[in-house]
Amino acid sequence: MPATSRCVNVGLGALTAGAASRDDGLVTESKRERRGHFRGKARPGRRVDVRYRVFEHGQMSDEHRAHTLNIGVGGAFIVTPEPAPPGTALQVQVIVPSQPRPIEIKAEVRWIIDGKNDEPVGDHGMGCKFSGLDVDQLMALNEYFASLTSTVDIDEA
Repeated sequence: MPATSRCVNVGLGALTAGAASRDDGLVTESKRERRGHFRGKARPGRRVDVRYRVFEHGQMSDEHRAHTLNIGVGGAFIVTPEPAPPGTALQVQVIVPSQPRPIEIKAEVRWIIDGKNDEPVGDHGMGCKFSGLDVDQLMALNEYFASLTSTVDIDEA
């Protein structure tokens, strides 16, 4: 019986500590994810106008207008003064001049820069991972990116 009592007490302490450190865990994961997305050199000409909506509590938010600092077929860094937390689902519309309508893409916020942690000074925003792109969307995005930079990156070809 004493062993069971000890396990319960340890379990309650772990629950309390877990709730208090959940935010710290999200910050740590966001930093780790952000470090994995930095390139050796910036891609020129990857500022693209976007609109996005945040999907929270089963509802889509109002539309936000923003731009990217960097975008590829795998994701984008969207500049916004109030980035959504990591793990948040987004609906992103990439405005491509050659297309009759914006390209709609599902995305997930993977990391953020919001100035609340020890991040480098710069634009606040969120690193987003795209998902569910179809072949036509991939081709349209690659053609557009090639027109911006006059080359196609090897990892996007």
